[in-house]
Amino acid sequence: MGLFDFGKKEEIVDRYAGKPLLKIVDSFVLKSINELDPSQEALLVEMTPKLQQTFSKNGTWEEVIIQELQLPDNIKDIINAMRQNNQKIAREKNLELTPMQFVQMFVDTNFKM
Repeated sequence: MGLFDFGKKEEIVDRYAGKPLLKIVDSFVLKSINELDPSQEALLVEMTPKLQQTFSKNGTWEEVIIQELQLPDNIKDIINAMRQNNQKIAREKNLELTPMQFVQMFVDTNFKM
């Protein structure tokens, strides 16, 4: 926000505009920390054949993403350890780190999308 923007409403930017894979990666991280909405997961399960075809990979939607992004087999453990560490830091600073804040921070830091 610039000096002369005072009083103007901040424009809401759609995180996923033009980035369909980003939504899937965010969902993967949410699933890894047990925070993915069941209806969202159902949609991902439903679109698994399309993901398999698009990326020429086999497996569940999660396995396809792991393969496509060349993630280590223990990525879910890594994600959970990072979340626990970040939650500890947030608590020490009397802050709350929501699941989506963690997801955005993790994905934005670790992936160029």
